[in-house]
Amino acid sequence: MPGLVGIFSKNKVDEYFLDKMINSLKHYDYFKTDKFIESNFGIARVHLGIFNPEPQPIFNEDKSLCIFMDGKIYDYKSELDKLKKLGHKFTIENDAEFCIHSFEKYGTDFIKKLNGSFTIVINDFKKNKLFLYCDRFRQRPLYYTITNRKLLFSSEVKSILVDEKFEPKLDFEAVADFITFRKIMRNKTFFKGIKVLPAASILTYNGKKISIDKYWDLEYIPNYSKSDDEFVDDLIKTFKNAIKIRMRDNLRYGVSLSGGLDSRSLIAGIEKKDRKNILTFSFGPSDCDEVKIAKIVSNIAKTRFMEIEITPDLFIENSEQEVWLSDGRGYIGLSYIFPIHKNLRSKIDVMFDGFAMDLTLGGSFLNKKIFNSQNKEELLNNLNTTNLLSREELKKLFLPDIYKKIKDSPKKSLELEFNQTNNGHFANMSDYFAIQTHISYITIGHILVRNAIEVVYPTLDNNFINIIRTIPPEKRFKHYIYRKFLKKLSPELAKIKYNKTMIRADFPLILWDIGKYFQGGKELIKDKINNISRGKINIQSNRNYVNFTEWIRTNETWKMYLKKLLLTDETVSKKYFDQSYIRYLFQLHEEGISDNSLKILHLATFELFLRKNFT
Repeated sequence: MPGLVGIFSKNKVDEYFLDKMINSLKHYDYFKTDKFIESNFGIARVHLGIFNPEPQPIFNEDKSLCIFMDGKIYDYKSELDKLKKLGHKFTIENDAEFCIHSFEKYGTDFIKKLNGSFTIVINDFKKNKLFLYCDRFRQRPLYYTITNRKLLFSSEVKSILVDEKFEPKLDFEAVADFITFRKIMRNKTFFKGIKVLPAASILTYNGKKISIDKYWDLEYIPNYSKSDDEFVDDLIKTFKNAIKIRMRDNLRYGVSLSGGLDSRSLIAGIEKKDRKNILTFSFGPSDCDEVKIAKIVSNIAKTRFMEIEITPDLFIENSEQEVWLSDGRGYIGLSYIFPIHKNLRSKIDVMFDGFAMDLTLGGSFLNKKIFNSQNKEELLNNLNTTNLLSREELKKLFLPDIYKKIKDSPKKSLELEFNQTNNGHFANMSDYFAIQTHISYITIGHILVRNAIEVVYPTLDNNFINIIRTIPPEKRFKHYIYRKFLKKLSPELAKIKYNKTMIRADFPLILWDIGKYFQGGKELIKDKINNISRGKINIQSNRNYVNFTEWIRTNETWKMYLKKLLLTDETVSKKYFDQSYIRYLFQLHEEGISDNSLKILHLATFELFLRKNFT
């Protein structure tokens, strides 16, 4: 992913080493580069030339401060005008120049007001102190390590690994996280000694000591005196403004449409006069529910629409690239993302994404058990953690000596993450936990997108999130307030089916529940028939973009590709995993006894990661 790379050292920076870091991040010929070296500080920005295309670094008046920034911030003109009146001189008036003068005036507190998606590095030459910042939700990860008396940082782990003095060692706790939860918890990576900067954090380093401080937290402050209509009106007002301020640049915009509510809400929030210039697109088999609903949304909203086919071959051709681009954090089920969006480069510059609104506003991770939890221990057991493997399955998968190292790691990771949640209503604690853990998982897909085009999230706008924080959990539960929001935002788009229930979005909740159970029942019947037939009959589902379950059972090329990765003498992960158990997972899956597709895909992802980094 384009971003920042840099070195802050006790000694003079080796320009050749910095160039190696840059080259490890500059994956494609359309990437642009800005570089700066002065004594013990070297830094570069690798970027697409879309947001803040002006060269960096940018300095304050006396050049005692310099800034490099990746990303975009919004809605700061009034603050910029204040700084001008105080005597600060601007020549470009872009995001980075605003930030450096804000830092000069307010110190690190300037970061608290920034609204957008960014990583920022500021060097104070007088104090010989470096500051690293990320946005409130860590939409653009920044990795770092202290090694051989220097701080290395980068938007991808691979730039740190070019340091020949850094000895890569596998972090088995991170491996256990990935295999258990489908993501790496907290701020770990697959490499011991390399961390990712936490969300809403400031890292400060003076050449001797490193400190990390949190400048914002997702604290819920429910307002029970406010009516539904007042919440809806405030949500609509802030949401429309969040979209409007993100469309002020003279760029080409697109929206990735699905069968869900988040993407159609984005379309609904765009002014009707502007929709004709928006390219909407969806991908998958043309007969899947996601694409069918996306077409209807586009037709009613009167946007241009593009359908993109996804095939098993696309995954096989791009799986190694996907694992490489994501440093192993994204499983190969996302391998379609980069090639699709690279092809969209000729049509759009920026993609709007309805990032996580189903979770933040829709309460999609809430359930009755959470509301009825009697204590924190019970709440922890009721959290939705999307586990791939149970403890018993992990014991069967890992070789005995490895299992001894990791047997308690998933439980420890879960508890550490949970202990970070704020006290208060258990449903708010649950949503806090879900957002902190799940958003980092979702952003992996957008890391892949950003290798081709930029992505923006009106759904994470500061003002919009501030409204959501005040909505009582009972009103977030089961999309209660979300449905009212969408119905008023766009009555016509609210009439379209919701992919998870196949019931109109504006229908009463009881019908949603019936639709959800009906859809689940169809899947259950399908699985039972496939089970009874031992895989001889495969009733295929047309609900989602990609049906990995059927592909691994019926597509010989796809099946053999995965088996060649995991079940041969050349398999690297056999040092850690019991191949007989993986063979058993394939057998159960092929015979229709259980759906092990996600388990197999994540194991294959880790295998590709090992081949790239530990062979």
